[in-house]
Amino acid sequence: MLEQLKAHFKDALLINEQTEQMDKYEWFYTKQGDRIGILKKALTEREKQLLSIFFIPMLQNQRLLTKEEFAWHCFVIQGDDTPLRLLDNHSPYYRFIHFQTKQTAIDQADFHEAIAGLLDETFMIIWENEYGGVIIEKRLSQVEKHLPFLEMIDTLSSDFYVTLHVFIGQTHPNHHELYRHFRLEKQYFNWAKTYIQTQTVYTIEDILPIALIHHHPDSETIQHLRSIVHSIDDELLETIKVFFQCNLNVSSAAKKLYMHRNSLQYRLDKFIEKTGIDIKHFKGAVAVYLAILATESIKNH
Repeated sequence: MLEQLKAHFKDALLINEQTEQMDKYEWFYTKQGDRIGILKKALTEREKQLLSIFFIPMLQNQRLLTKEEFAWHCFVIQGDDTPLRLLDNHSPYYRFIHFQTKQTAIDQADFHEAIAGLLDETFMIIWENEYGGVIIEKRLSQVEKHLPFLEMIDTLSSDFYVTLHVFIGQTHPNHHELYRHFRLEKQYFNWAKTYIQTQTVYTIEDILPIALIHHHPDSETIQHLRSIVHSIDDELLETIKVFFQCNLNVSSAAKKLYMHRNSLQYRLDKFIEKTGIDIKHFKGAVAVYLAILATESIKNH
């Protein structure tokens, strides 16, 4: 196909080349990540439509992607992880942060610079359209860092004069179920924008109760609920259940468990560190409580 394009467009064609006149070209990506640029004046509308069938058009105002960015672009936009598997610079863990503005497009370069000033981890931004996309954090550890996301999003909204909605995903290991986690969290973000319009920052503890209340008890949601507590040992899980039974009162739960208050605090912090869900607050406690209920319900079925 590339040889045919070279023969047809000749000097009007660029393959994996840089140019200072980028806006004079229509840009496409092959599934292998090669970048193709064709001079707009040499390209008919019909040819552009045909090329869009065989190649991936670059979004308007989008800069040229690196090989790694292109691989994630295929993952996010097309659900194709083939280019991603060919990379050799994977991180052991990833976190997806979905974002979207209302009506107003964001300058992508300025937005990238702003995010770089807020996040400690290495990241990429994959734009799905002019109004939103996903930030992909490359993480070395699954231990959650409790960043002040609400304040950070308020700052970004003020800087760009937009209403910015964000879903903060969990940290996931890099394995074969990564795309399933990504797709579920994208669905959770869509539910959040529909049912919690007064909020701008969402996390999994906001969404899981809504997923059940609004008649989404599909098997994937239930499996995701169960996965929250799947890796927690029985002793720690029993401690959490008693903590819930005591209405999140540490003193009452410690007394019921016959342990020192500080020992209980340590166990709670251990759970929070492992899952990234703060069960000392109401929304986090509700999410984990539902996860425990779902697990026990399936066990007793």
